[in-house]
Amino acid sequence: MGLSRPYLLLYNALSLTLWATCTIRGFSQLFFSPNTIPQIFTNVYPLLLTTQSLALLEIIHSLLRLVRAPVLTTAMQVASRILLVWGIMYPFQGVIVGEKSQEGVVGLGDYAFLGCLGAWGVTECIRYGFFALQLSGVGVPGWWAWLRYNTFYVLYPLGISSECLMVYKALGPAGELVSPLYRWFLIAVLGIYVPGSYILYTHMIKQRRKAMSKK
Repeated sequence: MGLSRPYLLLYNALSLTLWATCTIRGFSQLFFSPNTIPQIFTNVYPLLLTTQSLALLEIIHSLLRLVRAPVLTTAMQVASRILLVWGIMYPFQGVIVGEKSQEGVVGLGDYAFLGCLGAWGVTECIRYGFFALQLSGVGVPGWWAWLRYNTFYVLYPLGISSECLMVYKALGPAGELVSPLYRWFLIAVLGIYVPGSYILYTHMIKQRRKAMSKK
């Protein structure tokens, strides 16, 4: 009502543009320069940090009931991403993410970053595009709706496993470079990931059933 619809349309269109830019930029570099994975992080991370931080607004949207998304599940989804981009990627640049030895061997952290970028980027392009089309009044094509409610079966496990790997790789540097308490915090996070990911995964399955039952 009022200004909420054009505001949400602007938010979703902007988020779609930013995520598409991150994803296309990252994987176009991977395609044309497959041996420069650490450089991909250096080139993409600043924009990824801004793009993912923008999602904090979604918790406010849920609290103000501008959208129907539950506050708890929205907060869980956003918090896990914020931890990764601010709590892992930011302090450990060049240590576990963007790392490269003298022999040119790419570390597991870099592959975990690519997994996050791919899973996050494709998922968010589909999701924000879906909402932008809905709010614009144009309507969502059937194939786009199918992508919205089915691709998470593959992309969500890919994203979660990549996130867990990145957190695991950060345990050592967290204790040495930050604080032993931060290391124990990340261990606790890994313990929360399993039940938390199950809750979110089953929530998405329920949402899919509701959406598909109407079609």
